[in-house]
Amino acid sequence: MSAPRAYDLTQMLQKSEAFCAYQERSSHEVLEKLKRLGAHEGEIIQIINSLIENKFLDDERFARAYAVGKLRIKHWGVNKIKQGLQLKRIDSEVINNAIQNMYHEENYTGILQDVANRKWQELIKEKDPWIRKQKLFRFLASRGFNYDEFSELKFD
Repeated sequence: MSAPRAYDLTQMLQKSEAFCAYQERSSHEVLEKLKRLGAHEGEIIQIINSLIENKFLDDERFARAYAVGKLRIKHWGVNKIKQGLQLKRIDSEVINNAIQNMYHEENYTGILQDVANRKWQELIKEKDPWIRKQKLFRFLASRGFNYDEFSELKFD
């Protein structure tokens, strides 16, 4: 015999609305949350459709906010942002649109230059300029920036 469910459909919808209202969410995050709440397949579809109709849930809006936020706050490059969105199971076309939107809204190269200059100053103890540059390039690649984007940068 299975344990009784803690929430009915109305309560799960309210919890999902609150979950989405707190911050932007992807449909995959909401799906996982509903599974943890014990929702059945039909209920999940019904709740997600309701969230989309009432504008609580929008994967395109989520992808745009995610891309801009990760660039502004965490200073991630395009590769790491794309990977993060793929982990959230966002459609590749939506990801590409969000990335293009990010390039138009934000000063991507300015942020890249700031991150590179800050790391370059941290590596000042490294005497060999070639090793210093290699360490910087590895750092920028780990942040998700493309080699083509940072290989031509000039440092203070």
